[in-house]
Amino acid sequence: MNDRDDFAEIADTITTWEVAAQQMPLADLFEIVADCQNDLAHHLNAFHDLYDGPPDQASADDLKEAFGAIARQAMASAIFALGISQRARLTAQQN
Repeated sequence: MNDRDDFAEIADTITTWEVAAQQMPLADLFEIVADCQNDLAHHLNAFHDLYDGPPDQASADDLKEAFGAIARQAMASAIFALGISQRARLTAQQN
């Protein structure tokens, strides 16, 4: 297994989210973006709580996991927000 294989699951998830963002009803897409942004805020707070706490409270693995959650949530937010933007651009071009 090479280093590229480590990213296969991430790439599959991104593709799944991109397809969903193009196919789901716009109202659902807005709701997902709002939920993603809310979850991102919670993940950011959790990371800061770990990082700003006592040095022996959180291990490097705990911080990496918390940071990974931020990255995944930010990626989801961006992908679904892009879906909204693409739909808006398409609608504007059709009018």
